[in-house]
Amino acid sequence: MSDSKQLASRASLAYLPWSVQLLLITAAAALYRKRGGFLYRSVAAVIWLLIIAAYGMFASLILPIFGQRKLINWTVARLYYYCAGYFTAISATVENEKYLSADSPAVYICNHQSSLDVMLMARVFPKATSVVAKKSIKYYPILGWYMSLSQAIFLDRSNRNSAVASAKKAAEDIHRKQTSVWIFPEGTRGHPREINMLPFKKGAFHMAVQAGVPIVPIVIANYNDLYDSKSKRFESGVIPIKVLAPIPTTGMKESSDAVDKLATETRELMLTALREISTTTPSKKSD
Repeated sequence: MSDSKQLASRASLAYLPWSVQLLLITAAAALYRKRGGFLYRSVAAVIWLLIIAAYGMFASLILPIFGQRKLINWTVARLYYYCAGYFTAISATVENEKYLSADSPAVYICNHQSSLDVMLMARVFPKATSVVAKKSIKYYPILGWYMSLSQAIFLDRSNRNSAVASAKKAAEDIHRKQTSVWIFPEGTRGHPREINMLPFKKGAFHMAVQAGVPIVPIVIANYNDLYDSKSKRFESGVIPIKVLAPIPTTGMKESSDAVDKLATETRELMLTALREISTTTPSKKSD
């Protein structure tokens, strides 16, 4: 096609209604979803994160009016998983989904490998659950606004007294509001090139013991062969997730030794599961 014809084609597209332009862009992105590389999938994931976070702000204001506050984070999570998952051709299989119950509060803990975990956790995020996140996220445009409106729990890890106070308040809210919490006990992203986990911080375990609710460990398989930000790799695929049986904390002493033992034993269970479900390369096929 000559330069003049290309310019004419672009000009004609510019005069189309914005809704038609958006539809054409979305259709092109859908057709390209299994061919796109690192840049395409990364941009698609971020765009959908912002779109769904904007929906989350709306849901945080509207759903409580109808007595459905417990559905705010759940609907945001599911929408993000299905929308971003479709356009990046990433999906997850879940083992033991029966342990994800909204009938009674729990502290859900999950291993943390990369930013892709946000999409994967969205697949198994339970109803009536709040997120525990680092305080800096509170100030992110759109995402931080949504998390503030949805009553996320922000921890200032640089200030131990503040973090302890926030964790204690979260433990009280678990019973008062009958809500669960979701937290990454490693505190930061681990080493995705290794099938391993960082040492666990104790906040989630203190929280569970104080509230007397079970800990539900969730393990996302190592997916470094599909996603690696350092080597600019982002391929399509199916990633296994395993939900472990709830670990009761009722009657457990809140002593440092008891909490340390609980954290250590839970990490060992999760590490064993991580190695089991990461032994085979995930299928590189996604619907």
